[in-house]
Amino acid sequence: MEQFLTVGKIINTHGVKGEVKVLPSTNDIKRFNELETAYIDDKLIHIEGCKFQPGKVILK
Repeated sequence: MEQFLTVGKIINTHGVKGEVKVLPSTNDIKRFNELETAYIDDKLIHIEGCKFQPGKVILK
């Protein structure tokens, strides 16, 4: 059985280029720089990049 770690919650879309705004569930949002893949609704996705806003992360 695989175990997953929740890194955040998608709270909205961002722009028109496929980005999502994430409310992180970690105290150190710089950890998102190392994130390469994630699961959204049981689908594995590749993280192309991230940007930071106060208290939020923008993932593409």
